[in-house]
Amino acid sequence: MKSQVLSNFAWTDLTVVAFLIFLGLFIFAVYWTFRKGSKDFYDNVGNLPFDEGQPLTGDKK
Repeated sequence: MKSQVLSNFAWTDLTVVAFLIFLGLFIFAVYWTFRKGSKDFYDNVGNLPFDEGQPLTGDKK
């Protein structure tokens, strides 16, 4: 049924727009993850499972 619907889908422009929106959001998510200055945040978050109640160290903004 899915192949029938997709083969008769007449709005190819809508498909292209949806793909471009998805691609843009994906690139933004990768950029946001690897932006300059975020290493300390992700290091702290990555160590949370090993935290045994000690206060966090580092600068707090």
